[in-house]
Amino acid sequence: MNAWDPALLAAPPLTEAEDRLPPGHKLYALRTLPMGEIRAIGFDMDHTLARYRAPETDELAHRKSARLLVRDHQYSPWLLEQDYDPAFAVRGLVLDGLRGNLLKLNRERQVVRACHGSRALSREEMELVYGRRRLSTAAKGFRNIDTLFELPESHLYARMVDGLDRGLLKAENYLQLFHDVRWAIDTVHRNGEMKAEILEHRDFFIPRDPQLALTLDRLKREGKKLFLLTNSEWSFTDGVMGHLLNGQDEARPHWMDYFDLVVVSSRKPLFFTDTPEAVPIGGHPRAFSGGHTAWLEARLQAEGEQILYVGDHIYGDVLRSKKNASWRTLLLVPELERELKLLEAKSPDLRELFRLETTRRRAQRRTSVIQDQWKRNRARRHVLGPRLSTEAMAALDHEATHLAASAEALQKRVDLLSLEIKGLQSAVEAAFNPMWGPIFRDRDEQTRFADQIQQFACAYTGRVENLYMVDPQSTVYAPVPALPHERREMVRS
Repeated sequence: MNAWDPALLAAPPLTEAEDRLPPGHKLYALRTLPMGEIRAIGFDMDHTLARYRAPETDELAHRKSARLLVRDHQYSPWLLEQDYDPAFAVRGLVLDGLRGNLLKLNRERQVVRACHGSRALSREEMELVYGRRRLSTAAKGFRNIDTLFELPESHLYARMVDGLDRGLLKAENYLQLFHDVRWAIDTVHRNGEMKAEILEHRDFFIPRDPQLALTLDRLKREGKKLFLLTNSEWSFTDGVMGHLLNGQDEARPHWMDYFDLVVVSSRKPLFFTDTPEAVPIGGHPRAFSGGHTAWLEARLQAEGEQILYVGDHIYGDVLRSKKNASWRTLLLVPELERELKLLEAKSPDLRELFRLETTRRRAQRRTSVIQDQWKRNRARRHVLGPRLSTEAMAALDHEATHLAASAEALQKRVDLLSLEIKGLQSAVEAAFNPMWGPIFRDRDEQTRFADQIQQFACAYTGRVENLYMVDPQSTVYAPVPALPHERREMVRS
């Protein structure tokens, strides 16, 4: 069999309805997901079931954290004058608290972009500090920016580094700033002040989507047990979920009617490793505080790969539930819709980049061959010179001149193509984010964030409501794994 046989596919061909589904509404499988075998589906709440309005919620956290730092840690009021820039940071970055830097890493955990405070670092500056070594982001002073909650933290820290460098803020070093920002961000989320303001203005901060109730209802009617597993406490959870679901369906008038089990104050990721007692919530027989994995599985009469968990935190929701409980995982990436729209808008530029890069590589390969021919010519002249006639020597020299000129011309073309590619690539990446580019790639490399998704998520999508278009009894197929030579045969066929 010379051509690739479509019958070898693990997945049947897409139906016409699936093919028409907009990219932003699709669920992207990384591992085949047999929904019919799933007995229970769990959901995180913050940034999963509840999608908080951005950048307004981030600006609120930024502002309240700055006030805490000025009031309780005696930082200069200059900090209160710094406006929040929602375009500054993206998810997937790493904060280096020892050096005052934010880093973007590739899948090999090497630094590919960086800024000190809010100032972008050049390639030479990055090489001087980090070289090309693989970073351990679990080391002291590093913090992974893996959730949307942490974006205001990144911006606030960068502004404080700027202030320290300019002599406008006083601190011992960048690490003190790091610890103080961590304290402030954690405090505004723990002390209830920020949550109280969100609940007071919930119509503004928490947009409703009628599709959410339809999605949960469909899953329930198909026999799936649904559970909520959140780190938020009961009062905030009840306020948010009631706002989203109460009165959306006459058959399920209260938000608890959608869930077989509700677990608040779960302390993820410790929920998957510790074994604290679950404490019942008074007046709500299916609601508990705390608990642990084995207890939850016993309550639901489902375990391991019979459970699908949906969350937005790559570590607390996806990695730990996958590694410690063997649950199937669906990662929510709210930024996905925007990135897909930008990919579509920039598709002509991306095709042009592919064409230019293909031409450059071919020209580079041809240059290499011609340079080798020139070297071979010179070697022959050196070795055979004493035995060659004058005419043969002249012919070799003439050939060498021609080869040298051809190689020089081709190298100039390669250099021009490289400049054109660099300019177009920079323009495309700046459309995603002027400082960081897209969150899934950097040039032709996958980012650490993209690599983590591939390692630990069974699938990913932009919002919970996209599950409505997935048949709860069907199988969601991942792409057929293929080596580079197999992909070429697939394209040719």
